[in-house]
Amino acid sequence: MNRNSYKYFINYRLVLSLSLLLILSLFLFADTRDLLGDVNNDGSIDVQDIILIVDIILNDEVEYGEYELWASNVNADETTDVVDIIIIVMLILEIDDCPDLYSPCSDNLSICCIDTTSHDYSWVLDTLGTNGSYLRDVAIVDENNILVVGNIVTETGEYNAAKWNGTGWELFGIYSNTLNLYNIQYFSEDDIWVTSGCFPYYWDGNGWTRYHLENMGLDACVGFDIWGTSSSNMYFVGYQGAIVHYDGENFEQMESGTEVDLLDIWGTYNDETDTEIIWTSGHDSYGNTVFLVYNSGMWQPVYDANSYKYVFRPDSLSGTIGGLWSSENALYVYTTWGIYQCPISTVGEGEIIWLGENGDATKKIRGTADNNIFFYRSGSEMQHYNGSTWHFFDELINPLDVLNSIDVKNNLAVSVGYRYYNPIQHWAVIMRGVRN
Repeated sequence: MNRNSYKYFINYRLVLSLSLLLILSLFLFADTRDLLGDVNNDGSIDVQDIILIVDIILNDEVEYGEYELWASNVNADETTDVVDIIIIVMLILEIDDCPDLYSPCSDNLSICCIDTTSHDYSWVLDTLGTNGSYLRDVAIVDENNILVVGNIVTETGEYNAAKWNGTGWELFGIYSNTLNLYNIQYFSEDDIWVTSGCFPYYWDGNGWTRYHLENMGLDACVGFDIWGTSSSNMYFVGYQGAIVHYDGENFEQMESGTEVDLLDIWGTYNDETDTEIIWTSGHDSYGNTVFLVYNSGMWQPVYDANSYKYVFRPDSLSGTIGGLWSSENALYVYTTWGIYQCPISTVGEGEIIWLGENGDATKKIRGTADNNIFFYRSGSEMQHYNGSTWHFFDELINPLDVLNSIDVKNNLAVSVGYRYYNPIQHWAVIMRGVRN
């Protein structure tokens, strides 16, 4: 090989190597480029992009490409002008008017879009007890303190509660080991409420107190669900439309206007205005279903129907009403048609954000914010909403598992129920999911 051929070969190898490095770099950093506002497409939004936008506005002699014109029009109004510069300056200075959990949208920096969370959860499945065991509710304190209630049968005895201590489950009894429990609400280690089929029970740190409502003159069986802001403001719902409020001293039965079983309750409290809005829902075996709201001192129906009125409506509640949950901004209601998202101010008038097959109305849907919501249906079919998309955890599906409740806190989700083999054989099941 002569000298010229050798030099040509070396230059060829150099050009090829540089080309490969360039292609690799573009591949590795592709997710940081092609950003609205990144006019020079260098992977970051800075003063250099502002200089380019000024030139696009003032210099008619330069013909900019399609990408530069798109990236400079950050408010998507089809015109690059001083408004786009102002928006980018605010973005660089990390100044925006977006509320918590929201950021400037990727396709229009002048409006806000909700931040998305990760669907990446690792799940652990635990079983407790032997034949006859089941769990009905769960309360997450933190990742090393989770409480579950129901009925747990073992070879050495019967229990109705268990606690996750970070390494294992500790079984114990509440009030009476053989008392089947339905719900739990945890405020602190010495401030806990549970319910049996009809009665509330309270732990004050020293012992459990049972409140026998019938002995107080109340014709109410309210063990199906509980919600409250404190132990001086508790609501209990249950059989044939029964609702009872506890103010820290007295229990008062409230007029619901329905005889349909109430299965779920949730509410929001506004510290600034010192007001609360509470919702409850339920259905029975006769095809009747209700959805009530408590505001301004009385319960009012938002939705009341029977099986003959189950016509699908994409912009308002329809079907059988199941579980419900609210963030600070919106109410989420699970029905046989899917999940409706309704503004808190106009509950009942919303839009369906998850359309499912006509089927069961799950008991509970829970979350921590509009971008972190869980629900279950059809046994152990669990789904997560991250603010934009739904994710189905197919690794949890087992036709033998039936879920009864779920709780969500920070990056942890826990659902409980039982593993069903036949009408008289079932074991308690716990699904713990931790976001990676």
